Amino acid sequence: MNQEAIFNLIESNPLLYRFVIAAILILISFPLGWLFKKVVHTFRTKIFSRTNTDLDERLSEVLEKRAKSIVFAILALYALWEVKAVDAEKSLAVERLIKIVDAIIYIYAAIVAISILIGFTRVIIEYLLEQSAKMQRQDSKQLMTIAPLARNLISVLVILIAAAIVMEHFSINVGSLLVSLGVGSLAVALAAQDTIANIIAGVIIAIDQPFRVGDRIQLPNGTLADVQVIGLRSTRILDFDLNYLIVPNSELIKSTIINFAYPTHKVRVLVSFTVPFRTDTEKVREVAMNVMNAHRFVVDDPKPELQAMRITELGIELRLACFVEDFTQRFDAEIELREELHRALSAQGIELAVPRRMVTVEKASELSVRNATETNGTQKNT
Repeated sequence: MNQEAIFNLIESNPLLYRFVIAAILILISFPLGWLFKKVVHTFRTKIFSRTNTDLDERLSEVLEKRAKSIVFAILALYALWEVKAVDAEKSLAVERLIKIVDAIIYIYAAIVAISILIGFTRVIIEYLLEQSAKMQRQDSKQLMTIAPLARNLISVLVILIAAAIVMEHFSINVGSLLVSLGVGSLAVALAAQDTIANIIAGVIIAIDQPFRVGDRIQLPNGTLADVQVIGLRSTRILDFDLNYLIVPNSELIKSTIINFAYPTHKVRVLVSFTVPFRTDTEKVREVAMNVMNAHRFVVDDPKPELQAMRITELGIELRLACFVEDFTQRFDAEIELREELHRALSAQGIELAVPRRMVTVEKASELSVRNATETNGTQKNT
């Protein structure tokens, strides 16, 4: 069969003609995809790199990574549309083949679209976080708290919408499917009620914001830790021992949490000490105020104070009370204030009250005489 006969056969058979067109489109999708990737790369490096923002460059980078897949998905969908548009009678085998190819192409196109949308979402959220950090805006913590949750929710939403579109394309009624799976969904919901409760709690934390990423909190068991990530199911915090604690969101919602970063980062520092009864408290006050006013972390508002807390058997218990600018400075401030106060009091000749015990050493003979005297006295009294 010569070349002209082949062409006549293809032209006389509409279905075969469409199949050939579809095959050609599939073949040229590979060089076109390579060409599209080069074009996007050129725009990204030559044009977008000169703009004031790098957001467009990052978005184009997402497109560049998926350029070949985009072109292939578009041309494959068009080729499939060309084949399905033929009104000629098809054999059962051809119809089954078209349905299989149709399912594969639509699912592939949905995956490509999902990956692009999720990539755009992640790039935009990361860009907003970086800009917020550069500008040191007051709502940067708020954005860092909401951003991961929003990214995950948008990803899940995009996947669900794409799945619904694909099922609708295959004439699968989503509503009927949900109704038919109602009993099974109830069983799954009961089995995963803890996970669902944690997800709902994560959304509540993101909206209500009892704490945010970067805040220092105290758990009900007394653990102090910094919030690192607030996820859909759990919150990750880092304690002072550099241990990573993963706490379910539902437990945090139901517990009383102390947030040292809200409403202000200022936190009070308390250092207690005791001086003997005959100590000049005014002189101690002068020394203590000088120590607090000279400290690098102590702020003037509220003003530092020396407070007389109580009188004990050792002497007068006093307390340094001052504020530092940030909760991260509290621990270092307490240590340094103790050391500096001890040095300053020692330089002024002021001693701290310590328990004192008197020990008397007696000879054995003297101890026997004293015991006998005490015994005789006891007998006379009796």
